[in-house]
Parts: sequence; structure tokens; C-alpha cells
Amino acid sequence: MVVPKGRCIPPFGDAVAEVQILGRSLAQTQGEAIAAAGLTQVETPPADQPYLLLSDRTWVTEATLRALISQAQAPARLQVTDATWLATASGLQELTAPGVFEVGLVPAGGSPDFDSLPPVPIDLAVETRPAPKEHPALAHAMPDSIPFTDAGIHQVDHWLHILRTNWMALSCTIAREVRGFSQKPWWAKAWKFLGLLLKVRSLRPDKLARGISHFGKGCRIHPTAVIEASVLGENVEVGPFSVVRGSLLGDGVRIEDQATINASVLGAGARVGRRGTANLCVLYEGAFVSAGNGFQASVFGKGSFLAWSVTLFDISFGRPIRVWHRGEKVSSETYFLGAAVGHRARIGGKVQLGYGSEVPNDSLLVADAGEALRNWQEGEGPHRVVGGCARPVGSLKDEPV
Repeated sequence: MVVPKGRCIPPFGDAVAEVQILGRSLAQTQGEAIAAAGLTQVETPPADQPYLLLSDRTWVTEATLRALISQAQAPARLQVTDATWLATASGLQELTAPGVFEVGLVPAGGSPDFDSLPPVPIDLAVETRPAPKEHPALAHAMPDSIPFTDAGIHQVDHWLHILRTNWMALSCTIAREVRGFSQKPWWAKAWKFLGLLLKVRSLRPDKLARGISHFGKGCRIHPTAVIEASVLGENVEVGPFSVVRGSLLGDGVRIEDQATINASVLGAGARVGRRGTANLCVLYEGAFVSAGNGFQASVFGKGSFLAWSVTLFDISFGRPIRVWHRGEKVSSETYFLGAAVGHRARIGGKVQLGYGSEVPNDSLLVADAGEALRNWQEGEGPHRVVGGCARPVGSLKDEPV
């Protein structure tokens, strides 16, 4: 049983059940996980048997639900105690205690109340992997190690969590495939690998990475484009010299020439312009980002548009990035975070957004045009733009320039 919490996520204003996870609503992903775990979703609590209780703001995978059912008995509320997992958990999740989530088992006839369920530690079979090594200047923003498991869970209480949940969902998908492959008998592994070799006809890592990608019907991929370990929906277009790695692209997505998409989720009809970059980003349906100064760790709402030369700052070298939450500025507990651009918002060239910024739905944001050419003063060139007017340089000799 899924219980509503009545939450909306600024700046998008969407009900939490409608936020996008891997191109689908949170409610859809919950339903899929519940069904895959062998459970039937009900609207009212059953009186004759124990039941699973889940809040509408809790994203969870099939593996997590199976772990809870197999390791606990009602009454029980899922608690994660793995140290690596807790160390990398997203801030701003409104939990009653670290690692205690709004998912549990309720005894037959019990009321749908999380507070009445005692926390029970559940083993999510978390493996510890070393984190990628970046430039020393970025070390403060990177964990020493990261968890790797197909059992994911995260509450969505802030737009930051849309990012984190999508990242976790991508990671859990990879872990599920890896774990599934490792559990096959040796002959099944050999047969699967042989099928991949016959498909790509190469042992080159890039060819193998392309071979494990999924391409929907009608995709148009330029021969020079690089596609690695990604899922592409139907009618996706990827232009010359573009790169798509570890990402999910919905139906009708368009990636233009020399663009780079990495560990990102792009909703149906989204578009990344020439030389654009989307790294660890979520683009809702119909979002269009041009070649700004590289977009990272940001969420772009439905139908939003960002012009050339827009800058989104994304890393703090001082204190953790502060964001708006429940009417006040608070720490996000991270040093790496871009911005949230609302549905249908439009951002013009040269605009700069600070890390952790929010742009409301339907906004039109333009930069200061003080030096943009608007008028022309006749005279011998060369000319220089001063205060919006192109003036002969000779006429400026007695003026500060």
C-alpha cells in the first residue's frame, strides 16, 4: 500500500509522485518495483494478512523490497546501516533517523502508520568500490569510496533528490545487470559473451560498450558518434562526433554535433545542442539545452530552454552549497550541485546561475545587456561599444576607456 504525503517539489511544483525517475514518474517506478517483487498494490490496508507500507515520496527497487520481505517480519521499518552507504547518502532527506525510510511491514489489521514500526537493519548486499580519482582541487567534493548495489532506496524531499535518485537508479541498473551476469553458470556466461562478440566483431572496449547498449526502433546514429553502455528509446538522433555514455535517452531525443552526454537521463523529446554538455543531469520532456559552459548536476524542467553561453556554477570550494528548503536557506551537505530550471523557463545568453540556484516555472531570464550593441555613432573606425553604442575610438581619447 502506497500512502500519499501531499508533498510538492519546488521549483517545479509537481506532486512528489510525479517527479521523473529514469524518464517515468516516481509512482510508476514504485508500481513496477512492487509488481516485480511479487506483491499486489492495494488501496486499503488488508485486515487478514501483513502488508507492505510505502510512502509516495520513497523511491525503491525490487531488490530492496525483496531484502525487506526476506529479512524482516511485521512490524518492521527498513533501516540501512552500511557505513559506506550512509556516508554517501544525500542530505535534506527528512528521515526520523539516519538510514530509516518510509517503507515497512505492517501486521495484519495494523494501521498504515510508519511511526508505529520499529526500525530493523536490512542487509542490502552493498559492495564498496573506490571512487573515481579526480583533480586534487576537487578532492573535497568526492567521497573516498562509493556503494554498489542493485538494492536502492531514497526519499524525494527536494529537487536535489531528483538528481540523486536518478543517479542511484542508473547505478542500480548497472549493478543488477552485473549481479545477474555473475550468478549465471559458466556456460551461460560464455554463451552470452560469445553473442556479444558476434554482434560487435571486436574486442575493443569501446565496441563492446556500444554492443551492450540498447537502441530503440528508428534511431539515427552518425557513424562517428560514440555510444557506450546506454539505453536509447525510439527515434533518437545522435549527431556527428557526439558522445553518449552511461545514460538513458527517451523517445525522440536529439543530440546534436559534438555534444557530450554522460550519466544523464533525458526525457522524451529533449535536446542537447551543438557542443552542448549534460553531465550527471536530468532533462525533463522537451527540455532544450544549448552549448553553455558545460552543464553538470542540474535538473531542467519540461520545455525549458537554455541559450548559448549560459553558465551554471556547480562546485563550491568553501562551505557546502546552500539551497532553499522549506522556506529557508540550508546546507545541501554537498560541494557539487548545479541548478534547477523550472518547467518552460527560458534563460538567455550570458546569464550566470550560482550553484544551488532555482529558476521558477515559466520564467524569462536575460543577462545585463549594457555592452550589447544597440546604436551606432558615425565616424572613422575602429569603433568600440561603450554603453551599448559603437563609438569611434578616436572620439574616446579624452575619456576613460
